[in-house]
Amino acid sequence: MRNNLVAWAVSEDHFPSFGSIKEKFKFFVRYAILAPSGHNTQPWMFEVHDESLNLLADRTRALPVIDPDDRELIISCGAALTNLVVAMKYFGFEPDITYFPVEHDNDLLASVKIKARDYEPNDEDKMFFKSILKRRTNRLPFADDVVDGITKQKLISITTQDKDVRFAIVEDTDKKEEITKLIEIADRAQSQNKSFCRELAQWVHPNRSNSKDGIPGYAFGMGDLISYGSPFFIGNLNWGDIQAGRDRNLVKGSPLLAYMETKKDKPFEWLRTGMALERILLKAAYEGIAASYLNQPLEVPELFEKFKVLVDTPNYPQMILRMGYGKEVKSTPRRDVEDVIKLN
Repeated sequence: MRNNLVAWAVSEDHFPSFGSIKEKFKFFVRYAILAPSGHNTQPWMFEVHDESLNLLADRTRALPVIDPDDRELIISCGAALTNLVVAMKYFGFEPDITYFPVEHDNDLLASVKIKARDYEPNDEDKMFFKSILKRRTNRLPFADDVVDGITKQKLISITTQDKDVRFAIVEDTDKKEEITKLIEIADRAQSQNKSFCRELAQWVHPNRSNSKDGIPGYAFGMGDLISYGSPFFIGNLNWGDIQAGRDRNLVKGSPLLAYMETKKDKPFEWLRTGMALERILLKAAYEGIAASYLNQPLEVPELFEKFKVLVDTPNYPQMILRMGYGKEVKSTPRRDVEDVIKLN
């Protein structure tokens, strides 16, 4: 296994049963860092204390062009927080989470303490935990297999009781076509934005790169040779039409097109979106369903309102996902636990 993929080799057999709470928290973080993040920037930091853990946003890994408000950055951190909570519950620790515990400190996203040390994980807890190592972002075409109604309902039910976040599947064929057109327009607009292209190029790496973050070419289906030229291609050539055509085919071949929305559009809702997103992705992985993101219309300001009108919502769309059954794909790199932890 390449050095930048060793994080995926974590095993429940490594749990420090007789270790300190601080050592246990460090172990839980090993699962937290396997969460997805925009451009695989992994924009999180964990501050571990003797009896608690703080989740902080790492703004040094922000994407100021594509994500000027750090909305997607905080969503990514929310996904990591879900993995942390899932791991805690699986090993018998009931978490007590305080969101944004320090007023006016939007870097400190959550403080996690232990509410009980004799928590008995239920079947859902076990399912979520076993799915962490199965989950992958799959940017390749999906099979034609239809996702049945029962499975759809299982995914929707993940957020049914969540007053902060809603997950909706787009069933109407005409709406799917209109959303596809928005994605194409957004692809072309982003490809014409040189700042966007330079930012993206910084996070796309050749397959044989030892980088522990960013997106290797193989995640897009590139061979080794082509992947070496991908950063130059993104940063210097007009790829909008190519990407628009590719995304149209991806949407057309995806059994499910869905989006997530919130009633408010503040950091708390972004964090909760990330937490709900990861629960959906873990449930999907358990069902053999993969996902990837088509957030482009939400990243281009003039298209954001058009998307809202299109799906007829007064709320704030946060994510657009395509989901379906696909071939197993390789994991993407992760930073070492030591790189994302501060021990106090």
